[in-house]
Amino acid sequence: MLPTVAEVLALDVMRRGDPRVVAGTDRLGTLVRWVHAIELADAPRLLRGGELVLTTGIALPDEGPLLDAYVAGLASVGVAGLVVELGRRYTGGLPAGFVAAAESHRLPLIVFGHEVPFVEITEAVHARIIDDQLDQLRASARLHEVFTDLAVAGAGPGEILRQAALLAGRPVILEDLSHHVLACEPAGADPAALLDGFEARSRAVTLRGRTGYDEPSAWLVTMAGARGEDWGRVILACGASPGPGDTVLIERTATALALSRLLTRQHESLERQAHASLIGAIVAGAYPDLDEAAVRATAHHGDQGPPRRAGAAGPRRSRQGRRRCRRRVPRRANPRAGRPAG
Repeated sequence: MLPTVAEVLALDVMRRGDPRVVAGTDRLGTLVRWVHAIELADAPRLLRGGELVLTTGIALPDEGPLLDAYVAGLASVGVAGLVVELGRRYTGGLPAGFVAAAESHRLPLIVFGHEVPFVEITEAVHARIIDDQLDQLRASARLHEVFTDLAVAGAGPGEILRQAALLAGRPVILEDLSHHVLACEPAGADPAALLDGFEARSRAVTLRGRTGYDEPSAWLVTMAGARGEDWGRVILACGASPGPGDTVLIERTATALALSRLLTRQHESLERQAHASLIGAIVAGAYPDLDEAAVRATAHHGDQGPPRRAGAAGPRRSRQGRRRCRRRVPRRANPRAGRPAG
């Protein structure tokens, strides 16, 4: 995850400059995408947003309106903050109008009391950002590996949720659209507390898209379904605001569950189709040899004992049973009986 302005200020290389935040203290949680040193009054047109800008101020305008426009431009492109090193342009401190403009535009403004080579700052912060990105790539590769293995193995919902909870280190719940729990992996949490009043709490969580975070419950929720048919929701009990990795994890979990459900339904459907085709062929007389039909039936149903001939009604009756049946069935009259001789 990208570092915040506050986390960057806590780095050793930044602390050597004796940094002081003079404006925008409520925005120190802004994420820093990059660090850029630039000494131009029209710097905003060269920036893309998310940068922590480093400057000595030597190219900044003297006039108040122009200085305000400079600050407004930085805020409009979405820079993370502005660091001004004292000593070259500004010695005793920044002009009051400069600070007021930054406060007005809610732009974090930091001053360095001591000189720090800007190249050391960019190297340190960029190394931190790249390391975090590599960690995210490794985590993404791990997710891909785990869920691919689950799909190949034909894992069911219980195993999929167990692996998701192990990766997240937090509880994962699968519910249907009626808000009834289908499966739950508490990941060390108390199941009774986790599921207490679950249906009512779940009904209170509504999504605008397919995935969303509900702050009151601290749940990250995503829909589960495929082919335009949603049949449930997957819930990650975060306990705090989720990170980008959490969203990827829960969405991959939902995809794996949907695939598992489709494969199960397809398998059952194929069995029914094969069974119906076999019966239809036997009824239509497609197999002239009844032994062939019996072998096909055995192959379809598996080895369940020696096959019976097609058309056999059941087990043989005992001799006593056959005699009883013959007594119940009246004998057919002999057409020759009772004819007059001659």
